Amino acid sequence: MNDYSQYTLKWKSGQITTTQYTLYAIQIAVVILLSWLGVVATPVVGPGIGFLYWAYPFFIVFTWWWGLWGVLSAFIGCFIGAGLLTGLPLIPSLAFSVGDLVPALLVLLLYRGYLRKIGVDPLGRDILKNKKALFWFVFWVMGITNIIGGLWGVWVLVWLGFVPANAYWLGSALWIIGDAIVLIIAPFLSRALTPIVERYGLISKGLIS
Repeated sequence: MNDYSQYTLKWKSGQITTTQYTLYAIQIAVVILLSWLGVVATPVVGPGIGFLYWAYPFFIVFTWWWGLWGVLSAFIGCFIGAGLLTGLPLIPSLAFSVGDLVPALLVLLLYRGYLRKIGVDPLGRDILKNKKALFWFVFWVMGITNIIGGLWGVWVLVWLGFVPANAYWLGSALWIIGDAIVLIIAPFLSRALTPIVERYGLISKGLIS
């Protein structure tokens, strides 16, 4: 079994370089852009909701790589890209964005906590070749956390009057199914790009460094 003990839930495992800070800023900008594109290109039942939310697989991979910085990109990307830039007011955008923050955080905690201890790569490189890793990706990332995000996000919009109450289940279903579809690319992104990021020493081995 591979040893992934260097990837932990410790707050800090080294100094953060200027290059890393630059990358963290770039990944947030990427998620903002992809969040906005997903919503405006494939709108469904209300503001802020896109069927093909292309930001999702990217912030999952960024969370595998950069811990809480990836979680932050999920939250800010949704807040600005899927919220403010699509016409949602400030407070609804903040509440709505919890639907991306919580799934990313839960993915981080499981992969850096339990899964690394049972031999699943916390960076997602083994999903396409390891049945255990594939199961947890489908069950946890495409399934449980995605469902939590979809149910919460659409509920907030219904509660605040941006989505009709009778569209709740349709909106949630489209959110969850669409995210599951785009998440298919996450293992391919990780397999292709993680070795490069790791080679240059840019992976965060703790929560923030």
